[in-house]
Amino acid sequence: MIPPSLRSAALLPLALLAAALPAAAGTLYVNAGLGSGNDDGSSWADAFRGPEGLQDALAAAVSGDQIFVAAGRYLPTATATRTISFALKNGVAIYGSFLGNETSPAERPPIGTNWSILDGDLLGNDASGALGDNSFHLLTAAGTNASALLDGFTVRGGNANGAGGNNDRGGGILIVSAVSPTIRNCLFTDNRCTFGGAAGYINNGGAPAFSACTFQNGQGGSFGGAFDIAGGGAVRFDRCIFRNNTAGRAGALEIFASTGPQVTNCLFVGNTATSATGGGGGVWVGTGGNPVLRNCTIVGNFSTSQAVAGLRNQNAPAATVANCILYDNVGPAGAQGAGNQANTGTNITYSLVEGGYAGTGNSSADPLFVAPLSGDFRLGAGSPGIDAGNNNAVPAGILLDLAGQPRFQDLPAAPDTGLGQAPLVDLGAFEALPPAFVARPGCFGNTAQLSSPSPALAVGQPASLSLSAGLYPTGLALFYLGLDGSDPAGCGLPLAGLGELLLTLAPAPTLLGSAPTAAGQSSFLLLVPATPVLAGKAVAFQAANVDLLGAGNPVELSNSLLATIAP
Repeated sequence: MIPPSLRSAALLPLALLAAALPAAAGTLYVNAGLGSGNDDGSSWADAFRGPEGLQDALAAAVSGDQIFVAAGRYLPTATATRTISFALKNGVAIYGSFLGNETSPAERPPIGTNWSILDGDLLGNDASGALGDNSFHLLTAAGTNASALLDGFTVRGGNANGAGGNNDRGGGILIVSAVSPTIRNCLFTDNRCTFGGAAGYINNGGAPAFSACTFQNGQGGSFGGAFDIAGGGAVRFDRCIFRNNTAGRAGALEIFASTGPQVTNCLFVGNTATSATGGGGGVWVGTGGNPVLRNCTIVGNFSTSQAVAGLRNQNAPAATVANCILYDNVGPAGAQGAGNQANTGTNITYSLVEGGYAGTGNSSADPLFVAPLSGDFRLGAGSPGIDAGNNNAVPAGILLDLAGQPRFQDLPAAPDTGLGQAPLVDLGAFEALPPAFVARPGCFGNTAQLSSPSPALAVGQPASLSLSAGLYPTGLALFYLGLDGSDPAGCGLPLAGLGELLLTLAPAPTLLGSAPTAAGQSSFLLLVPATPVLAGKAVAFQAANVDLLGAGNPVELSNSLLATIAP
């Protein structure tokens, strides 16, 4: 375990921060499942309750308020009026996915494990296939700017199948003017429309920002299985997943005559375009505009009637694509070649395109995904996409990849084939991470070797250390931790005939724990506390194998491993 001195030191800043937080003035509480209390939103105990609790909170909220919403199912209305939606408000931050006892959004369980659900199934009969009573739109955003925030919700069951009044588009969210709400950490699933944009429709200069969202299982009618952007503005999609959406044109994302849209660090997979005149199973861009795609992975999408299954460009000459991967996209009758990934005429650079594509820095090499059949599209060992991007093409402010890991990480063993000063950005939505545990140069013990099968050492996550003992295969393994890894005098204290033990690290090494050694093998599980101030700490590990049967209980030392604790 982490030593008490480190643990207490790590917790102190959090305690001071908690003490400095203001009281809960301006916070309204909602809990659909609550069965008691004053139903006035003043606390968790007196939260607005029932399926209409969120609408009650929105009616009461004013600019500067925040709304905390516990997990549960929330309806736009208790009636059968399909035109009623949840209307976002300027200056009001709506946070979902609480357990119902937290004091801040940071205390919520991991997003995705405890959803607050905005549900368009007004009569609760979707399971029977009766969708005609569902809300046309779950969310509307009239008059909003970036201060209108939605964070931590599932948005499902919108069915925009009306005739007129925009009720045939934007089943999840409707943005029909120059507004720019902020949507984070949300799942849009199983929404529908007949015109375009099952998850959302954006036009007339609309510039919302979506980050860390997933858009899946949308049925988008004619245009955009997830989103249809028509005449949009500086729309932002960053670190989003578009999965298993379907439409006639643009299986996932359509960008039509729009100036300023930017799509970064996004994954498009399993989306399908069905129209013979459409195509673009993953993305369709056209009719002018200047859409920008950077560090996206467009893989495993389909076009059943038109050849281009990955990215289709129809008359958008100013569209640019860089640092992307277009691979395994499939056209009619299973066709899978260069023409099924992207059509000619798009400015694509520093990208991996199956079959090849003319452009600076492009390659046709296999990206070597870790496990594409199981949906793991990270870059595997030896991938030509590692350190192969153009740093200058990464938009300002883009610092994280789809997994939330820092961009611009260098893998020393990978050649730098991209453009810019190292570290060079990787291609696609995921940045390959350097090994979490690195052998300390020149610091080795005897035959025993310490290693870790864990891919990372991170706050709140377990990591495992494994010792392979050579000279004394039975006994007890002792695992040591040296905080911060610094040692100006060398690797550690020399022990004659045994190597060096990490005794001179500052502060002194701490015995993490012990485990029995059998057949020369031993392992120890380390749990890093969920304490944010540990992030960035450098630590060093070493192990000693003690022979409990041999005369004098001889000791064999391992090498030393270094690691930095990630957020």
